[in-house]
Amino acid sequence: MTSSSDSKGQSNCYNICTQSQLPWGVRKERQTFPSGINIDIEVKPGEFILRTLFAEFTVQAERKIDLVLSESLERPLSKSLQRGEDALFDQLLSAFGSVAEHCLPSLLRTLFAWYDRQGVDSTLSQELRMRCDSKSKGDVQEKTEKDYLHERRDLAVEFIFCLVLIEVLRQLSVHPGHDDLVMYIENLAFKHFKFREGAQTGPNAQNVNIIADLYAEVIGVLAQSRFQSVRKRFVAELKELRSKEPSPITTHSIISLLMGMKFFRVKMVPIEEFEASFQFMQECATYFLEVKDKDIKHALAGLFVEILVPVAATVKNEVNVPCLKTFVEMLYSHTLDLCTKKKHSLALFPLVTCLLCVSQKLFFLQNWHYFLAMCLSHLKNRDPKMCRVALESLYRLLWVYMIRIKCESNTATQSRLQSIVNSLFPKGSKAVVPRDTPLNIFVKIIQFIAQERLDFAMKEIVFDLLSVGRPIKIILTPEL
Repeated sequence: MTSSSDSKGQSNCYNICTQSQLPWGVRKERQTFPSGINIDIEVKPGEFILRTLFAEFTVQAERKIDLVLSESLERPLSKSLQRGEDALFDQLLSAFGSVAEHCLPSLLRTLFAWYDRQGVDSTLSQELRMRCDSKSKGDVQEKTEKDYLHERRDLAVEFIFCLVLIEVLRQLSVHPGHDDLVMYIENLAFKHFKFREGAQTGPNAQNVNIIADLYAEVIGVLAQSRFQSVRKRFVAELKELRSKEPSPITTHSIISLLMGMKFFRVKMVPIEEFEASFQFMQECATYFLEVKDKDIKHALAGLFVEILVPVAATVKNEVNVPCLKTFVEMLYSHTLDLCTKKKHSLALFPLVTCLLCVSQKLFFLQNWHYFLAMCLSHLKNRDPKMCRVALESLYRLLWVYMIRIKCESNTATQSRLQSIVNSLFPKGSKAVVPRDTPLNIFVKIIQFIAQERLDFAMKEIVFDLLSVGRPIKIILTPEL
């Protein structure tokens, strides 16, 4: 009897221990949410996960909004809200990105509902009505600190909203259709690309620009899976602005719209996507050639550079695709001519560089020497910005010449490299040109040369910098 009782006791103890380790029989501990948030546990697991995530999101979002409202108006929102500032919120964003693969449409609709409840749109509309009323009455109403604080809250909502969109829209490619959701996002984003007079003043001016950049990033992600829709919307907006009478407001509006596309990235594969991207680039290139306004021209050049730099870093056989060849040939001569003019050189040097970097080998070798000479001549420019731009252009061109194209004949290569080295590393001096430039770029240049021409790099650069073969001055001082 005793042994039987002992065995039962041991069995009960084992069951209790097992229950504490296994899912069944254990008391379920659930996260507590504010009273206004009710989560039904009698739903499918996937729906339960999504509801729980959103409940946590609303709590965290309110916490972050309260945080930025307690800070100084001059403090940029990115200091408190950007990725990397809050590990818990970053984890929540990553979770949204993971579940978006399976339920993106419902996730977006819920996110839109949350955004609409924040009243951002109605606040903007009310503000615009008040301004119109005050202008009609001839009164000038200054914003109070309360108004700026309210605006800061709206901007914080926009910031958080964009962070989620950027994360989840990466999964849009596995969810075809849903044009209504795409249209909602486009409408919001392009609204923020419109130039608003007066928005560039006041304590929230920097934050307004930050939000516009975030929406540009949203459009960049959206274009990866809905490029034709984004392209159509952009072209329509640009056409409308171009039809207006030229004025400073129109110019600023066009530049704001162009900046909204700066996160657009060319898809290298499949080839159909690549061709579609450069057909769009050709449309923009046509506008670049036609437009007379200097600021718009420079903004377009900057946009081209933003888009072409990633292409230049990875392009290989794609340089032979006709649409890319056409794009390069359309712009190269015109931009090179503009580079000779002082008012354009700073803005257009990077574009000429990018055009050469995405061109065919023959085109590059036939044209780069002239632009190379221009770069070398600007290394001692009085404007430090121009010096830096010329050096960075030289750096990119040299990479293409040495690494991608693998140089020319020995004589031609020796001549090109000698002119570059003599300009950057003057003989008999340990100084470099231009001065006051981070040394890492010079290290990279030496590395590029050494990768294909090690002997040249050692003899013409490294040994000279180390004073190898030169007499060392010894200064004798009497002992004290």
